[in-house]
Amino acid sequence: MKKTALKSSKIALSIGLLFTLSVPQVYAVEEVTYSSSTIQKDVASNVASYSQWNTPFDLTVNGKKIGTKGQMVNTHMLIPLRTVFEAAGAVVLWNKNTQSWSAEGEGFTAKQKLGESKVTVNGVGYTLDHETVLDHGNMMVSSRLIEIALGLELRWDSSIRMLTASTVTSTSGFKAWSGAFKAYNSIPDKYAHGYGQNISLPVSWKDAPEGTKSIALVMYDVHPIADNFIHWSVLNIPVSAEGIAEGASGHFSDGSVELNGYYGVEPPRYSGDHLYRLAVYALDTDKLDLPVTAPVFFEQLEPLLLAHSLGYSRQDGFVHQD
Repeated sequence: MKKTALKSSKIALSIGLLFTLSVPQVYAVEEVTYSSSTIQKDVASNVASYSQWNTPFDLTVNGKKIGTKGQMVNTHMLIPLRTVFEAAGAVVLWNKNTQSWSAEGEGFTAKQKLGESKVTVNGVGYTLDHETVLDHGNMMVSSRLIEIALGLELRWDSSIRMLTASTVTSTSGFKAWSGAFKAYNSIPDKYAHGYGQNISLPVSWKDAPEGTKSIALVMYDVHPIADNFIHWSVLNIPVSAEGIAEGASGHFSDGSVELNGYYGVEPPRYSGDHLYRLAVYALDTDKLDLPVTAPVFFEQLEPLLLAHSLGYSRQDGFVHQD
């Protein structure tokens, strides 16, 4: 097997480049309470202290913690292919002659060559944020593959440096999506802040469960640097609505409450793929008891939504800046 070592990028990153995230100062620092501790979450500091993230992280697949850790290379998140995929029920094979791996599982086939960033899943090609590498016998691949191939939902918990991958099934039939991009694909630049037009994304939904009285929408960045930073939240959306039009941010007149104004995608350069999630909830109340201060991180808003949730649906997209 070809020996390709896992190593940090040789790119020298300046502080000026790192601050391309341009986090609004009012949203920069916040204390978040977890079940075991209260930690300070500071997005601006995360961006500035880039190198602190280049350490291993734990992985859980469908509730089971796996023994092999993931690795970060300039915050490009790499996961052990065989361990993660087999934990999700897939079969992984290695072809010595072509120096490539292939995998097959429920509803998918995938293949990729060692040392390349291009991968094929169900016949569709994707370019990932990092090439496949070999590290102490483990094939390490971009964590984005967990979503593209396995269809699992990724969540990040900074309090324990844990990336979780879980099967999320909708028993209600509730479905939400954005027509601006395909699931697990790149979000177009026009919806970006800074280098784009900062136009808010269009979002649609259908088949809300019986008893639904309102809809809630949250867009947040799952990547460890952003630490689940909220980019947009709209609550108390009338149940009669079937979606939100493109560019609607700042123009709601139907009683919807825009708790967090739209702040378009804008990952720091060279920090790899950032997973941006559009999460939509069907709620059992027409008016939530809103917090006095707009939440900064998803962990602060999620409990309120879960307490009233009748249905949940998401669409995930990815963005990176070279």
